[in-house]
Amino acid sequence: MENYTIIPAPYTVGPEAYAKVPEYSRLYGTRAVVIGGKKAMAAAREKLERAVAGSEIEIVDFVWYGTECTRAAAARLEALDSVRQADMIFAVGGGKAVDTCKLVSLDLKKPYLSFPTIASNCAASSALSIVYNEDGSFSEFVFFLECAKHVFIDTDIIARAPYRYMWAGIGDTYAKFYEVKISSQGEDLEHFKALGVNLSRMCMETLVRYGAQALSDNKAGRATYELEQAVLAIIITTGWVSMLVSREYSIDYNGGLGHAFYYGLCTLPGFEENHLHGVVVGFGVLVMLLVDGQDDECRRLMEFNRTVGLPTSLSELEVTLEQVRQCAEAVVTGEDMEHYPYKVTVDMLMDAVAKLDV
Repeated sequence: MENYTIIPAPYTVGPEAYAKVPEYSRLYGTRAVVIGGKKAMAAAREKLERAVAGSEIEIVDFVWYGTECTRAAAARLEALDSVRQADMIFAVGGGKAVDTCKLVSLDLKKPYLSFPTIASNCAASSALSIVYNEDGSFSEFVFFLECAKHVFIDTDIIARAPYRYMWAGIGDTYAKFYEVKISSQGEDLEHFKALGVNLSRMCMETLVRYGAQALSDNKAGRATYELEQAVLAIIITTGWVSMLVSREYSIDYNGGLGHAFYYGLCTLPGFEENHLHGVVVGFGVLVMLLVDGQDDECRRLMEFNRTVGLPTSLSELEVTLEQVRQCAEAVVTGEDMEHYPYKVTVDMLMDAVAKLDV
């Protein structure tokens, strides 16, 4: 066996999580550049500046990342003096902003620390960037040997963010359990992958227990225990599972039909711009369970979806059966399907989707 090291991202969570920024960031230098979305930086700026005031850490600039995680966006950032001269990157915002910072970190060989301001996915703690083309269409997955040096999760900031991001994050997170479970079927798992497969159950169970209340608290802007548990499942548990189940530069157990369904539909003009990733992935999991013959589990998950308002029918995605047929080949041949226990055909996919065409 070859040697390997796996270090999931450490994290600090709570309404004053940023107070720990100087303690953990000083390990990587003194000059930090903040890169993120405009709204995200506005939400985090006061707390960040207060956290580093009087410490050895200096924030040299706040830089807008752009609108998409693209190679060109990363190149534009890499050309900026404030970015090149910084010792480290503070990646602030949602998935696309953080994923763009990962590309910059990789190219410039600078460490990054992440500051998620919404709970919609595991980008803040995973070692993967989802890269898009300039027109917003999916381009590629980029894998990293390391994830963020530290993740700072301010639950007060996340509680005041639009609840639709956490709503989508719930679908994206429970998908990790179902996709990992199916993708690893019948395999002799190494220790770290077995850890990831078993840990993935928390991606589903935590949200079934706390998800509905967390959404209610998010709507009310309350940083409660239930919201914290849901946020940790979405941002941390899923990211740790991602790191554990895929050591090589491949999707491995991280992918599956739920995500392939989303990326397939993104080939439809305007689809990606009008549909949140996790919402569609969550529906894709229903399709995946039907393809896998797990009709009873599909029905149970549909009941949960109804409690949190996630879609249970194709019409709720504003997509027709014929439109799914148009991109069905892209779904079953997508990169997320490269490591799967059996071949999924277009007919299998369409038969499953037809059962949800109501």
